[in-house]
Amino acid sequence: MVITIACYLLMSLVTVVYCLLAVFPLAVAILCCGLNRRRIGNIMRFFILWYGRAIVRIALRPFAGVEFEDRSPEQNSGIFICNHRSASDPFLVSSVAMRRPPAQAVNRWPMRLPFFGFFARLGEYLDITSMNYEQAKERAAYLLGQQVPLFVFPEGTRSGNREINQFHGTFFRIAKELSCPLIPVAITGNERIPARDYRITCGRIHIRKLPPVPMELIAAMPPFQLKNHVRRLLMDETAKMDAENNL
Repeated sequence: MVITIACYLLMSLVTVVYCLLAVFPLAVAILCCGLNRRRIGNIMRFFILWYGRAIVRIALRPFAGVEFEDRSPEQNSGIFICNHRSASDPFLVSSVAMRRPPAQAVNRWPMRLPFFGFFARLGEYLDITSMNYEQAKERAAYLLGQQVPLFVFPEGTRSGNREINQFHGTFFRIAKELSCPLIPVAITGNERIPARDYRITCGRIHIRKLPPVPMELIAAMPPFQLKNHVRRLLMDETAKMDAENNL
């Protein structure tokens, strides 16, 4: 309990300090961009990216080290498919090396947050529960057309353990129709950082960006088979990573 309280207090402190330091340059940047939608989106994604990095590198660091391994350093755009063990996963996206600040596809609740929901909307995050398939594809095409990485958690909700829930197929269908790369990202070690009851246990988190799914497979496989193929890749990789972490 002491670790949980200390971690959340540190996260709150980092949030307040970050916002106080960022609010003036953020306002200046928005004014300088002439209220252009695309530029504002880039600025907001940059703001969210560095907030996530502040949480990971400052607030979580005394309790959980984070290691990132890039097995496809040349792949910086496309749809990144992540497994989803914990509520910390959206923050951990900031640890994945990218040339551009990413957007995320999220359920409705992050968009309803009184403060950061505002920035997520301006950052052009996709609220997949409030749009139909065609709207999701249009928004994804818009972001991918700008080479903005799009991170997706196709389980829809965190598993809370080392299992991987069934995947929703929306973004696999979008990848096929847009001929877009699919890049699996495996995250392990954070199933209790925090746990489903929001208690935090010290540990080490490992993130591994895998090589992209070959485009010929994306073109050849129906969406159902494609999503199951990527799910199996992540199941196999997370099992290996869990075994490595237990050594």
